[in-house]
Amino acid sequence: MSIYGRLLIVFCVSSTSYGALDPAKQSNVNTIKQGITFNANEGDDTVYKLDISNPSISQPIEPKTDDVERAKFVQVEVVEVVNPKKYALTFEVHYQPTSSAKIYLGSFSLYPADNPGKFIVPTQGKVKNEGAIMLSMVISNKIDPGDLVKIRVKRIRFLKG
Repeated sequence: MSIYGRLLIVFCVSSTSYGALDPAKQSNVNTIKQGITFNANEGDDTVYKLDISNPSISQPIEPKTDDVERAKFVQVEVVEVVNPKKYALTFEVHYQPTSSAKIYLGSFSLYPADNPGKFIVPTQGKVKNEGAIMLSMVISNKIDPGDLVKIRVKRIRFLKG
């Protein structure tokens, strides 16, 4: 077998396993105040779910493990997109301190509208080791009844630069 054939096999195997998510981690969804949903599993394998009826998530900042005050960026990894009609999707990232109003950090869009990927938004030096990061999906198009839009996002990370 040629080197190109071997590379094709490696590519096919890795691309089919890329979108696979642990079903046990997907099923544990809790609702917290203001209708925001989040996956209550701990650790880096956490997968958040967004859809038309639950377009926002909130990830608490863990003061002991998340050193966010030195972070330059918030990284959002969209691992799965179900958007058959390719509605334009924009994601807004906010920082919610524990004692004041939420702070807008930035936004990003999927292109094409059904393409997953990693996205970064600057912290602007405003994020502290308390509160939560909020991610909201905004659909600018009018949605027909019964349409499907589902997004899965890995645990939000903080990048130091």
